[in-house]
Amino acid sequence: MYGLINKSLKSMVIDNHGADVWQEIMDASGIPVDSFISMQRYDDAITYSLVGAAATVLDTPTESCLEQFGLYWATVTAPEAYSILLDTTGSNLIDFLEHTNELHDRITSTFIGYIPPYFEVSRQDNRIALRYESKREGLTPFVIGVVKGLAERFNSTLVFDETQYIAVPEGETSVIHFSIA
Repeated sequence: MYGLINKSLKSMVIDNHGADVWQEIMDASGIPVDSFISMQRYDDAITYSLVGAAATVLDTPTESCLEQFGLYWATVTAPEAYSILLDTTGSNLIDFLEHTNELHDRITSTFIGYIPPYFEVSRQDNRIALRYESKREGLTPFVIGVVKGLAERFNSTLVFDETQYIAVPEGETSVIHFSIA
């Protein structure tokens, strides 16, 4: 993953728990250096180690940490780093979700070797099924957090149903079901 992800995780922890807690997470993760360069690519294992250590130090399930990180990403990091792209991706939650692949296509030109996830939106009235496919495993809770953050952005109230995980030979595929209340 790119350094921007790790820097954002660090910012979230410091904003919510302080620099001392971030240092505990760094110590628990075994990652020797926490100065990440935003545009540099880092092994995914670094990010997974940081998230795992955060879950341990904060005594919170990993899925909850990832969801909170997704919410932080959508409400703090992305608006700071990609405000113009966000503003042109959609004027409401559904429009935005339907154009997320195009957003990722534009970001792909910035990050060398970036392989974005794929999203597909199906809707029936106010019920939404968001299909998420990624070469990475375990990030569906992060996506749920991002969707919750986007709901805040567009003043939408969501009710989540059970997420369906689809067995795939590599990576992760899930369908996140929710309604707009």
